[in-house]
Amino acid sequence: MEDTSLRMLPSNVDVEAALLGCLLNDGKLYGDIEGFGLLPEDFSQERHAAVFRTIKAIFESQRTPDALTVIDEFAKIPNPPEASFVFDLAKNAPIYSEDTLQQYCSIILEKSLHRSLIGICSNAIDVSYGQKIEFDELSDQTTNELIALGNRRHTNSVVPFKTLMGELLERIQEQSSKGSSLLGISSGYPRLDSMCSGLKPGDMVIVAGRPGMGKTGFAINMALAIAKQGLNVLFFSLEMPAQQILNRFVSIECSINSKSLLNAKFDPDETNRLWGNFDDVADLPIFIDESSSLTIPELRSKAKKLDAELRKTPNSKRQGPNKLDCIFIDYLQLMDSNVFKEDKVRQVEYNSKNIKKLAKDLGIPIIAMAQLNRKIEERRGGKVEFSSNKPMLSDLKDSGSIEQDADMVMFIHREDAYRKKEEEKNNEAEIFVEKNRHGPTGSIKFRFVPHYMKFLQLDPVADSYEQANES
Repeated sequence: MEDTSLRMLPSNVDVEAALLGCLLNDGKLYGDIEGFGLLPEDFSQERHAAVFRTIKAIFESQRTPDALTVIDEFAKIPNPPEASFVFDLAKNAPIYSEDTLQQYCSIILEKSLHRSLIGICSNAIDVSYGQKIEFDELSDQTTNELIALGNRRHTNSVVPFKTLMGELLERIQEQSSKGSSLLGISSGYPRLDSMCSGLKPGDMVIVAGRPGMGKTGFAINMALAIAKQGLNVLFFSLEMPAQQILNRFVSIECSINSKSLLNAKFDPDETNRLWGNFDDVADLPIFIDESSSLTIPELRSKAKKLDAELRKTPNSKRQGPNKLDCIFIDYLQLMDSNVFKEDKVRQVEYNSKNIKKLAKDLGIPIIAMAQLNRKIEERRGGKVEFSSNKPMLSDLKDSGSIEQDADMVMFIHREDAYRKKEEEKNNEAEIFVEKNRHGPTGSIKFRFVPHYMKFLQLDPVADSYEQANES
């Protein structure tokens, strides 16, 4: 086995010296390499780091750095490099071009990233030997550090307008060829699609409601509609085990009473529907994760792992690459975090912000269920007045950050949930779209089929369940 104690940390001091020499001879060049996001810590030698730190400070103070101004600034810091060292850097600077400078920066950054990676892993090893913190906390900490390190490769987020226009043209042509006006994935509900133009890449969509309103059922209805378009869906069920959530999917898709599935007792029609649809349901590209504890690093890791596995598996039914297309989380407030453990509000805020970041990084929509607080019941005042029961953005439980982070917030409300058992039920549900970055807000009425947990869009002119179902 190789003795790792004898190995040297990655570096290239000659390239570091060459870049610093070029900057000292022509201080304006710093503006050309600023976009690389190099930091003083990226230089392997402290005296190189000190020179670069000073060049950077001089440039940012609207002055032009050179050997003399750098040496003058050294008088303000303790233990600076010698003046002769700075002059030698400038004297030995190579002839350069724009491409050469970019190569220098790339090499320095690459070596620095490798050193940082070694440091992160070494720290994780040392802490693991000491066992001073719990594994989950160390795992989250290490994962976050690795993600932040990886993000340093993507410091330039500026995109030319011409590139964006080209992407816009491609999207318009693709939509035109499909005969679709949607910018994103269809939710399965035309009126909802028309309000938001589909579930778009990078969107964080919140479906919120009080317990018993049907948040999970509505999410499953959408997940099924998306999967039937041939798109890959990852469904995180934090509240129910996989088999229980599967029963919900089968009940909705096969129109089988959920109690029949639990008892394995079916009437003849249900038996025909179950076996007639069994293979089609089994082939749906839906992946269920039943972890009762889920942190942001785990969510990110599982999503990226599945995406990578799908990309390795060609799918002839798809035009583009086989990949992860959509994520559902049921539900947001059940997610854990090793950050702000004692503060639930800040924990939810942290998770909410990072779900939005993940949606943007993966380029897919993430639909998260969310719980509402008890203010709705308090507003009822003992009356069955629909206007007083309408959910509001301020009703989102534990955090106001959810409202800020989300691209779309919709509330699900069923007045039947407040009616007594002996009272007549109208089996109607209403979705209130209270925030929509991509279109109007408003409400959509649905017919709710409780024994199947189905939500059927209720056409304004339909006056019966059959008409709604047919539409």
